[in-house]
Amino acid sequence: MTAKAYKDIINGFDVEHNSTYLPHGGNTYCNIFAQDVAEACGTPLPTGGCTAMRNALAHNQFPKWYSVTFDQAQSRANDGVPGIAITYDHIAIIRPNDGSVPATKGKVHIAQAGATCYNDTTLSYGWKSARWDEIRFYSWYEVGKPSY
Repeated sequence: MTAKAYKDIINGFDVEHNSTYLPHGGNTYCNIFAQDVAEACGTPLPTGGCTAMRNALAHNQFPKWYSVTFDQAQSRANDGVPGIAITYDHIAIIRPNDGSVPATKGKVHIAQAGATCYNDTTLSYGWKSARWDEIRFYSWYEVGKPSY
């Protein structure tokens, strides 16, 4: 998939206005949004909440999703490869940016549902900097595709 196709899939969910993902009654839907985007990309994520998803992804135990660094996650997203940022209580989709790779985690581009829904922002809006060390990044790897 190209970066444009990946962006188009993310944009198609209209996370900032789609009632499926907007917070309601104290509940947020970051996991549902991430799972829906991944499914639309043909790169399914584990089911369940963030804790269950992160536990399933840990140690590269879930097929085709592998741990990467923040800069690899952004670089791969820029190439059209789905990626996520996840903690035990939140998940965001890594989205393509202008083609650059940021020098810090806070500048990684994301789309997220949650207390606030953003279609295109940076990781610094998804998590406070004090929590950046908790964030794990994963990217989809397909047989026959280049690895990083």
